[in-house]
Amino acid sequence: MLTRRQLLKTGVAGVALLGAARMVYGPITPDPRFDSGAGPFRVLDPKSATALAAIARVMLHGALPRDEAKRQAALQQAVRGCDIAISGLPGTVQDEVKQLLTLLNSRLSRRWLVGVTSPWAEASDDQIAHFLSRWRYSSLLLMRSGYQALHQIIFAAWYGNPTAWPAIGYGGPPEFMKAYWNA
Repeated sequence: MLTRRQLLKTGVAGVALLGAARMVYGPITPDPRFDSGAGPFRVLDPKSATALAAIARVMLHGALPRDEAKRQAALQQAVRGCDIAISGLPGTVQDEVKQLLTLLNSRLSRRWLVGVTSPWAEASDDQIAHFLSRWRYSSLLLMRSGYQALHQIIFAAWYGNPTAWPAIGYGGPPEFMKAYWNA
């Protein structure tokens, strides 16, 4: 049976071994993918970001600003929010979302399975709306699940953004909750 002394010795030896391995590995440098500014995305690649922007343009049709410059800025914020939302998911769920986005970006599957013939950046709102409707009401559970994943990620990103709150009359979290976020 393991005694408390043996457990402590093993723990100290393990910490020393891990510390030595970390020192041999080299200095810790921040990962550039986790830039919080306008830099690269955490998990999305440029093709996936373009696809999500096109899909968000249709899903958020009535919620986006009417001015074109503000509309593009809002779509960029929504895509960045999608990236943040996806990066916060468990690894297995992230992998499933990445597989979905890979499927949407593949030229053959985009044309034959999704029904969008042109690249996402050039796809019309009608084509995208038709794709979303087909997947939403599909008899195949996998397509309905794909639609739900896109819907939940895009809407979480949009309505989780404080700039979208005034349009829906939400004044933000209660004052007593702000202390928890600012702590």
